[in-house]
Amino acid sequence: MNKQRVIDHIKNVRRYRNITSKLGYNYDESAKKLIITVKEEGVTENMQDDAAAFESWAIVIKYYLAYEIESVTIDWERDVEGDLHFNRFVYRLDKFVKTYSWASAAKPIPSIPEKLYCNFGSKEAEVSSKDSENQIAMDYVKKHSSEYDAMNVQFPVGLFVDKVSDDTHYTPGDKSAIDIWAISGDCLNIFELKKAENKPLGIISELMFYANVMDDILSHRIRYDEERLRSALENNTRGFKQFYDAYSAGNIKSINAVFLADELHPLFALDIAGLIDFINDSPRLKERNITFKHKTVN
Repeated sequence: MNKQRVIDHIKNVRRYRNITSKLGYNYDESAKKLIITVKEEGVTENMQDDAAAFESWAIVIKYYLAYEIESVTIDWERDVEGDLHFNRFVYRLDKFVKTYSWASAAKPIPSIPEKLYCNFGSKEAEVSSKDSENQIAMDYVKKHSSEYDAMNVQFPVGLFVDKVSDDTHYTPGDKSAIDIWAISGDCLNIFELKKAENKPLGIISELMFYANVMDDILSHRIRYDEERLRSALENNTRGFKQFYDAYSAGNIKSINAVFLADELHPLFALDIAGLIDFINDSPRLKERNITFKHKTVN
């Protein structure tokens, strides 16, 4: 797939309907504005799925059609109160419109709880099969751990309201985790890993969510539950104590968010360097010292 084919596919104003069949698109030619509508299935699905990954599609379309599109508005069919995926959608949308001046929400974004807490790993990461992404992540850590001060897998990023418990989930928490994390000097590196045959465009949405959560943790906007902290530090599950020591001392000053994949979605692979530069082109990201990068697994 080349750039001209991408443009030909979505350039015609009257055919802006479905770049992916699971999202709604409209184009206001006079305002050069694209409106992406996340359907109800999208706000209640995994954020890497096409129906949910509004950040990924907004970035890719805006990048490739910079002259035709000056702004992107994100709309959604309806609020789904109490749904954990919807809550995560709200958090993601709030961060997205704050990150890019060209992005906005079509209507008021529901409020986000003031006191959010992040969970810990209760046991070491498990491997489902030899060729699973979990196993690939573990192998990557074994191969590269000497390059970092600390490195481990499966850093939990489930969010909870007021405290961490079975009854206070704000976002999906059971399997929500950063594939690999590492500390080098004053930098926290987080990696979203995809094996070659798994290349959703939603990798952008996933890594953005993880980067924003970690930024909020480092800034103490998202907290750790003090009642549970002692056991987490004593057990040091998935190397948590190494992270917490650097975090609590205020030693982490920046975040490298890494797309770790040998192959990427065709629209990403079309111009990896250009798209990453575009993703990083944000005063907020520069202020927060968050930088997106790409590395290959092998």
